[in-house]
Amino acid sequence: MNPERTLLLVGATDETVRKAHDLGLSVLLLQHPTKVSEEQNRLAAAVEVVDFTEWEQIEPLVRAWHESPGFAAAVSLTEPGLENAGRINDLYGLGGTGYEVTARIRDKAAMRRYVAEHDPEHAVGARSLKAREDLDAFGAQYGFPFIVKPVDATASIGVMRVEGPGDADRVWAEVSRLSGTRTDRVSSLFVLKDFLMEEFLDGPEFSVESFSFGGRHVIVTVTEKFTADGHFAELGHAVPARLSDADEEAIREGIRGFLDVMGLRDGVCHTEVRLTAKGPRVIEGHNRIGGDSIPELVRSAFGVDLVTLAVGAPFGLVEELPDRPRAHGGASVRALIGTPGTRVESIAGIEEARAAEGVISVTPSAKPGDDVRVLKDNWDRLGLIAVAAEDTSAAIRRGAEVIREHIRITLAGPDGETVLAQPSEIAPRENLLILHRNPLEPFPYRSWLPDHTGDIVVLAARDKIELAGEKVPDGDLGYTLLEVFDDFDAEEVDARAAELVAEHGITGVTALHEADMLRAARLRERFGLRGAWHDDVVPFRDKALMKTRAQASGIDVAAWVQARTADQAREFAAAEGFPVVFKERSGFNAIGLRILHDEASFEECLTEVYAGGERDDVLLEDFVPGRMCHVDGVVRDGRVAMAWPSQYQYDLSSFASDPGPRIDLTLDEDDPVTARLLDLAERVLASLAPEGSRLRDHAFHMEVFHTPDDRLVLCEIACRPGGAKIREVFHSLFGVHLGGYAVRADAGHELHPAVRRGGDAADLPKPRHMAGQLLMMKRPGLVRELPPVPGHDWLDGFWLYAEEGQVIAPASGSSDFLAAAVGTGPTRAEVDRRLRELGEWVREHSVIGDAS
Repeated sequence: MNPERTLLLVGATDETVRKAHDLGLSVLLLQHPTKVSEEQNRLAAAVEVVDFTEWEQIEPLVRAWHESPGFAAAVSLTEPGLENAGRINDLYGLGGTGYEVTARIRDKAAMRRYVAEHDPEHAVGARSLKAREDLDAFGAQYGFPFIVKPVDATASIGVMRVEGPGDADRVWAEVSRLSGTRTDRVSSLFVLKDFLMEEFLDGPEFSVESFSFGGRHVIVTVTEKFTADGHFAELGHAVPARLSDADEEAIREGIRGFLDVMGLRDGVCHTEVRLTAKGPRVIEGHNRIGGDSIPELVRSAFGVDLVTLAVGAPFGLVEELPDRPRAHGGASVRALIGTPGTRVESIAGIEEARAAEGVISVTPSAKPGDDVRVLKDNWDRLGLIAVAAEDTSAAIRRGAEVIREHIRITLAGPDGETVLAQPSEIAPRENLLILHRNPLEPFPYRSWLPDHTGDIVVLAARDKIELAGEKVPDGDLGYTLLEVFDDFDAEEVDARAAELVAEHGITGVTALHEADMLRAARLRERFGLRGAWHDDVVPFRDKALMKTRAQASGIDVAAWVQARTADQAREFAAAEGFPVVFKERSGFNAIGLRILHDEASFEECLTEVYAGGERDDVLLEDFVPGRMCHVDGVVRDGRVAMAWPSQYQYDLSSFASDPGPRIDLTLDEDDPVTARLLDLAERVLASLAPEGSRLRDHAFHMEVFHTPDDRLVLCEIACRPGGAKIREVFHSLFGVHLGGYAVRADAGHELHPAVRRGGDAADLPKPRHMAGQLLMMKRPGLVRELPPVPGHDWLDGFWLYAEEGQVIAPASGSSDFLAAAVGTGPTRAEVDRRLRELGEWVREHSVIGDAS
């Protein structure tokens, strides 16, 4: 036996021993009594049956083997053997990964401490759990929910979620029960000892399969992981993960950084990660291959054999991988699950399934007579099936097909009734189409959807991007697809949207601009997608229908008429008197709105409006005196769940002539109008989106006149977030972004945890302070000077929408800004003072001259 071609394995499967043997290596195997097999005895040059987790037991055996026959490398690909393999590497200077690196990767508490010390930017809050009181202290520091887990276990054993302070007793009781145990649900090689508390990470979970060659980390693949709420069992995996290029690259770079920080330079690694709003954050690291047939998936999809690499690389028997291996197909593993409380009666169809097209492996873990437990961790599953197909989505589907067509695990209930085990339910891939008639910078869809792993397809309007002073991107900005159109109202946009719905398997459509609300609704209805359809949205877009329904529900609206002819308009004006208001029936942003104060201006308007004859797209309204208020908020399951009123301190229609500053302020909690406006919002929404409407979870923006005689008169309401900086003001008040909420609802994702199903207006959440927005409208000319960003600590945001040296046109609508700001304060009056002073400062430092 040549010691230079001899490998010491600390624990191994039959496959690992066989692949080392096939490379021409002599294998010395330390194997646990519960894991040894006939094939291992046949293929290995020597086998010592011993508890290889105990260094005191294996050290003399290792020393004897090192003297004769000798060995050149020590490797373990099983979690319990990693640390002792590291000790052997250190003892004889064999290279590979030593004990120190292995221990700080494996010990979850040590890993958290090390990352916090050496890479604080990517650290996750964590503390050791020693006493019941630690749970309360950790929740007070990091908030709820948070995670409790053993520091030294696998397969999601003992992982618990602490939902709130009232959940701590339950979790502590379970920790006390599990500590020191080896149960029937836990591999006998693990004893649960110490537990760790970790900050909850929100976002989709993946694993990363990598192999390192002297510090060069090759990310072989990012693996998509399937889980479900209520437990920590893994329901399946798939490669390659269906991710945007930007998200995949972020994960790849994040894991390379993690491996560098931890000091791992050689060999295989399986790292679990969540893609959070702040970027990828590591959950756990393991310098071994992944479980659940992940190596088989990788071999099928990429042609990369991680086991052969792991045992062959120390001897130079395998070629190094390229920096980015390419997949030639997809592969997936799916769990079989059963009905808790039943018992496994029989198992059939396994060989039939193994022979089915695309099947890589079928691994039943249950046997007749086993009880089916409530799904908590991986040990509660009944089996796994791994399949290959032309791509990831097809592989996921194929796994379920094979289970349903071939595998028959019969489960009997206490009453004798039988059912079959089923493939685990995997949530469908969510693919989102965004109709984006806005600048790009204020709408960070990726940040709003950190847990979105499907496609994001964006159709954007060139004029809105350019008017905001942004450059039209020449790439996709990290989205699956970004297409920019010169005319966003063209039929070409609708046709392209329909093509993309089919091409990308779109499951959700979202739009945040008023002009696209019906367009999005029609697409949903045409393709049977979730969310509001045409008839659900039209009451919020058709002002005639809106007023009709509101009036029928006893809501006060201004006198109005749908004036089809000039004579009908004259009759209305004669009855109501001047001033009167002309507006488009489906208008927005005050475009086309005219306040007519006398007969001369009225007749001039009639000549223009009815030049083409009769029309049905305009309304004439009685002018309502008083300041305009607005209520902004979110609806959860058809009820207002979070909202607050504000009051414009300017006239919306004066955008073309108002030099600013235009101030908009939230109302104080004790303002007598506040509660009335919140109640009115609920009533108006109920009148326009009654029970049965598909419009269930959305943002809204309602405008209301508060008259001198203390009436609240509905102007109009939209089922989307307000414009200008209303979204940012609301975020300052409650920590919930209206745009993000609306987009998450349309995308089918979990909504903000602070937004709970609404009740009475008095029960709605209260804001943490008062806030407001400052708006400065564009003036035509050459921009010669603009103000710097102010440094006030009460300022939540400041934006400029032009550049020095740029020639700009006059404001064409109420959202055509030169500058904007969001400020906060303890009271409405203080916010007003701060913003007005800021507005004067902005005006003094904004110089716009003759463009010639």
